[in-house]
Amino acid sequence: MKNKIILITTILLLCVVITGGCTSAYSDKESFVLEAQTYTFYEFPMLKGEYIDMDIMTHEGPIDAYILDSENLYRYESNLNYFEYDAYYENVLSKNIKFNAPFEGNWYLVLVNNETYDISMDISYEVY
Repeated sequence: MKNKIILITTILLLCVVITGGCTSAYSDKESFVLEAQTYTFYEFPMLKGEYIDMDIMTHEGPIDAYILDSENLYRYESNLNYFEYDAYYENVLSKNIKFNAPFEGNWYLVLVNNETYDISMDISYEVY
């Protein structure tokens, strides 16, 4: 029985290596309120070369949006003076964003409300 499990595991790993990995395609949409002077983020595990296509629509006012990798999300959340982003969109009211992952890893869409009032928004995304 143990040898059978090892054999099946080996075959599955070989399939992943031969096909170049698995796709992680997924999608979702939601509506929510981003409170004044706060931020939230979405995490997207992506393989190199995968795309994310997202639509953002706010209702009361603009937000800022960043796309960051794991290291730069840590820098952002730690209030370090320096962080890099792969994409930045300022004063977003309605925006379609397309992003191609330059390397495998977790990518983050950070949504920032710099206003003194809450902002309701709709977001939808698809990773493929």
